[in-house]
Amino acid sequence: MLVVTTERLALIALDHRLAALQAGSRAAFFNAIAVTHEPYWPPAPFDLPAFEWAAKHLAHDPQGEGWYGWAMLANGGERAPPRIIGIAALIGRPDEDGDVELAFGLLPEFRGRGYGAETVRALTDWAFAHGAARVISHLDAEDHSAAHTLQKLGFIDTGAPPYPGVACWALSAA
Repeated sequence: MLVVTTERLALIALDHRLAALQAGSRAAFFNAIAVTHEPYWPPAPFDLPAFEWAAKHLAHDPQGEGWYGWAMLANGGERAPPRIIGIAALIGRPDEDGDVELAFGLLPEFRGRGYGAETVRALTDWAFAHGAARVISHLDAEDHSAAHTLQKLGFIDTGAPPYPGVACWALSAA
C-alpha cells in the first residue's frame, strides 16, 4: 500500500481493489481503510462517476497506484480511528508534455484548516518525483480560498481558462 504522510495526514493511494470498493460500496471502502464511516460522502467535486473512472483506469493500469486517487486521512485522536476527511486525485499519468491534473475535495467541517494545502503540497511533490513536469489544477473561478491556497504553494494562474467560469492554475517542476 502506497502511503504519503504529512504533518497531520496520511494520504493513501488507491490501488485497483480500493478503487473498486470506493466505486461499489462506501461502507466496504471505509472498512477496508479502517476509518470512521462518514455520512456525507463524497466531498465535491467527486461523485460516483469519478470513482468509477478511477476503478476503470486502475483495472487497465494496475501499476498506476498514485495516479488515480488518494484518500485523505486525519488522526482521529488517541481513542478514535482515523477519519477520512477528503479525496484527492492526480487525474491519470502525465500526458506527453508531462502535465498532470490535480483535484481535491474536503468534507465541509475540514475546510479552512490547511488540510488542502498539505495535500496539494504532498501530491505535487509526489507527482514531480514520479515524472510529472507540471501539475495543473482547475478551479471554479470564484473559489478565492482555493486560489489563495494554490498561490501560496507557488502555483500561477495561467490566465487560460479551459471553460467559462473555470480558472487554471499550474506549477512547474524546478
